[in-house]
Amino acid sequence: MARGTSRGGFTLVELMVTTVIFTIILAAVSSAYLGSVRLLKVTVATAEMSLGMRDLRDRLLFHAAPPHDDTIWAGLLSGTNHVDVLEGNATRILMRCVAMKNNSGTMGSQTIRLGFNDYGTEKCSFSSDDSYDAHWTRRWLHPGKLNLLADSGSTAPLVWARKADGTEDHSRFYIRLKGRTEAAGIPVEHGERIVVPVFGRQQITRTDGKGGLDR
Repeated sequence: MARGTSRGGFTLVELMVTTVIFTIILAAVSSAYLGSVRLLKVTVATAEMSLGMRDLRDRLLFHAAPPHDDTIWAGLLSGTNHVDVLEGNATRILMRCVAMKNNSGTMGSQTIRLGFNDYGTEKCSFSSDDSYDAHWTRRWLHPGKLNLLADSGSTAPLVWARKADGTEDHSRFYIRLKGRTEAAGIPVEHGERIVVPVFGRQQITRTDGKGGLDR
């Protein structure tokens, strides 16, 4: 009597089940990978905006213009209150300060005049009247060409501080930075506020527990 030989292998049902399980695992791994890539891109974009804001803050406060004409130029922290600091309905900064000559070490007068390019749009950026060519203005006060004033259309980037009674406190003003970009199709925003005390004015200490700074 002839015997049938058994052959090893998988049945069609087993192959189908294996394929379904493999597909589910592959989809989960792919989803986790794509999610990690998106998260990385968002993190990098946020970090770039944060670094750009720090760079802009340091330039505004300490060097409103790059060194040129053999002079180290000062920033807003050295600006005095001899003139109206915020002009044009708080769309321009005008301050007087002192610059340092490199060779002689003597002091020279400096006027900081800062306004905006494309005010009210997402491309808004600082501009300076103190420029020796047509290019350094945007490079110096627009680090990385990031939209660090992207919220200027809805929120004024320059505002006076407020006293406890709600009136303007001209001893300091704020520069509001609101960066906005898109990474992997996800909108990314990052905001900071620069506090600029006006040199020559007494800083008022508030007694409402806010550490002297209004919101």
